[in-house]
Amino acid sequence: MNKPIGVKTDYGYEFYLKRNCSISPLQLAAIFIFLAIISVFIGIVFYSLGATLILPFSFVEVFALALAYFYNALHATDYERLTVDSKNVYFESKHGSNFYKEDFLKSLTRILPSYNNNLINLSQGKKNILFGKNIHARLRSSLEIEIKRVLAN
Repeated sequence: MNKPIGVKTDYGYEFYLKRNCSISPLQLAAIFIFLAIISVFIGIVFYSLGATLILPFSFVEVFALALAYFYNALHATDYERLTVDSKNVYFESKHGSNFYKEDFLKSLTRILPSYNNNLINLSQGKKNILFGKNIHARLRSSLEIEIKRVLAN
């Protein structure tokens, strides 16, 4: 049997899914700074040897590294949270600078078949949310089973 993904709390269950960041922002910054220094150094060496167009491309590369770092920093705290208590289902997610929140009645919440990357489709009437973006695709089926069990109780 797989380890449960949800956590039982005093008021119900909580499913908290966040991105898996295996490197700290400080470590990533150090790596990017090291790569930028190498790139600019190579550009300066070729510039001094007469290849003047290498240095501007080195700065473009450093700019691209900075963009990649800030994009990663923007999404490092992305998460999804599904909280189920005795009467309600609360959903919240953060993706970049966007924050989304939705509340459902537990008794009217259904899990519908989803064809969008096998994400879990929670529905109540015309309101739909897709849950499970921050969990590996092979674990989504067990997450769906666990959510169905919690909704049935």
